[in-house]
Amino acid sequence: MTQSAPTIVAVGYNRPKSLARLLTSLSKAHYPSEGVRLVISLDNSGNPEPLKVAEAFDWPFGEKRIMARETRMGLRQHILSCGDLTEEYGEIIVLEDDLFVSPHFYEYARKALDFYADAPQVAGISLYGNQQNQTAALPFTPIDDGGSDVYFMQLAASWGQAWSRKHWQGFRTWLDAHGTDISDVAGIPADIRAWPESSWLKLYNAYIISRDLYFVYPYRSLSTNFGDPGEHFYIASSRFQVPIQLKASDYRFARQEDSLAVYDAYCELSPSSIKRLNGKLAAYDFSVNLYGCKTVTNGLQLTRSKQAGLHNFSLSMKPMELSILYDLEGEGIALIETARLTAGTRSDPKAEYDTYRFFYKFPSIRVILFGVIERLTMLIKKARTG
Repeated sequence: MTQSAPTIVAVGYNRPKSLARLLTSLSKAHYPSEGVRLVISLDNSGNPEPLKVAEAFDWPFGEKRIMARETRMGLRQHILSCGDLTEEYGEIIVLEDDLFVSPHFYEYARKALDFYADAPQVAGISLYGNQQNQTAALPFTPIDDGGSDVYFMQLAASWGQAWSRKHWQGFRTWLDAHGTDISDVAGIPADIRAWPESSWLKLYNAYIISRDLYFVYPYRSLSTNFGDPGEHFYIASSRFQVPIQLKASDYRFARQEDSLAVYDAYCELSPSSIKRLNGKLAAYDFSVNLYGCKTVTNGLQLTRSKQAGLHNFSLSMKPMELSILYDLEGEGIALIETARLTAGTRSDPKAEYDTYRFFYKFPSIRVILFGVIERLTMLIKKARTG
């Protein structure tokens, strides 16, 4: 089978240094011999420097096209217009200017696009390997799926993503029919629902959640995020920096229906995966709420609790699911009726303290105070610009 040659779309606005850094990383990556098209799409910021960077950049691997928008589009419309390039080019890899790519990002993206071309539950390919549950503001580590280099999550990617025409048409058809009001879509985490109207990503998340679709994520990241100040960052942040793949790999892909590493929009492992790995839970119908971010109103749930439940497991392994999968009985995780959970159990100070002790080593008081000052500075900047 002849592999595709996706078009790379580099997205910029008013960060010339960020754009130059991204383009430099692209110039050092490995590409097939038949040529690769690069589109540099620039929203109008009134700053001429990003266009100068784009024009000066040498791209020896194929055609270079610059799309300098004459009027300001805004982040949402800009990304939507870039996604619409699938109509012209078929398959695209979209990279915003605060990203940096692995030398092997292109080979991963083209192989993943080919493998999942006809997969009905796949809505896109992520280059970024997630290590944070943003909803819970806690670390996230996917379980090892054995023979695959990828896992599946019901969250769309924005820090390096690849779409086919089929992926994008599915989203555009939904958006045209549904509109941008997502208040009727159940299962969206509260923090995502509260994202600003400039976010295209919350619309794509609403789409895949409402249609029970997934993004493919790599265990070893092919992109990383510098968190440069911009549309949604007011101060630079290294929070979302992750290691990127340095050496070539013969990528192995699993079908979503065969994978054990399948996660919902809350970064919670699917109940079906847990049942396959711990047979004593196979007969139960339950929600997985280990991060404690879901609003579960009734029925059984697997959650962090020291209360006695139908089954109790030790909160001791990382990721948390492993204590359940390896059937480590103890205290900290319970399969329990929601109605029996003590109100406020997971939100009281002791529970929150225990959670952070599990995930982190606490910093000194001096470091904590510095962090508080930095946070206040960010809020003040946000208030002034808002």
